[in-house]
Amino acid sequence: MRINKNSPQQSQRTLRRRTKSSPRLSYSVRGASTILISLFVVVGIFFFQVGDRFRDKNLWMSFTIPDMQEHFKCEEAFATTRPWWTSDQWREVRDLYHAFAQENRGTYQMADDNDTFDFSDIAEPFQASEEKGRGLRAARDIREGELVLRITNNTIVITDGFTYRKFMFAVEERFPTFACDIMTWNWAQDLDDEGEKFGMVVDLNDNNLLNAGDEETGANVWCGTYGEEDSCDMKNLTFYAARDIRKGEELLGDYGEFVSYHSRDELGL
Repeated sequence: MRINKNSPQQSQRTLRRRTKSSPRLSYSVRGASTILISLFVVVGIFFFQVGDRFRDKNLWMSFTIPDMQEHFKCEEAFATTRPWWTSDQWREVRDLYHAFAQENRGTYQMADDNDTFDFSDIAEPFQASEEKGRGLRAARDIREGELVLRITNNTIVITDGFTYRKFMFAVEERFPTFACDIMTWNWAQDLDDEGEKFGMVVDLNDNNLLNAGDEETGANVWCGTYGEEDSCDMKNLTFYAARDIRKGEELLGDYGEFVSYHSRDELGL
């Protein structure tokens, strides 16, 4: 019985044939590593994007008024002449507010539902100038000391930044760019004499269009009890003619009588 034995040359050829599979194995390992690394990268990017979107969704909760103005593209909205708000539009906004107030604390009306004041025969909206935009002018001659404007059930107060932001987003969703107007017209005010409570006040009617007088023109509308200094506060937001005002003359107030410029910061706005 013959036993075939491999020669040294045959053994080396056999060894080389067997080791030819090693590069394939190496390539397989490298390929698997590449796939795993790619998978980890994709998963990491996915979770980063999801987390980023989650953060973006909640970013509004810290928005200031300038942040919201940028988010709502108010600069673009004010690049053209703003439209007048009709009576029906104001009514729809007030209806939206009433529904909002039922579900959200942190806001209230300055007067009860029956407290109304029709000033349409005293003041009327008009386009004041390109710089000022819209304003109010006398619809007739007004005598000095005559009541011109006052708070009504259409005057609302929002007492915290969170509720304010929610309302602005609710308005913007229902009436695009209208929130830009409201953020321009509303003002911050101390809600108590001690300066410990603050709020954002806005009229949901054309009272908002009262512009401020400048150093040249001054104010022709007096806030508070007529003739009494420092009588304009949350309990007495009434406006009287500071002098005789001719029909067609713009009505101008003194914002310094009732606006509390630091209150907005206190509200995080």
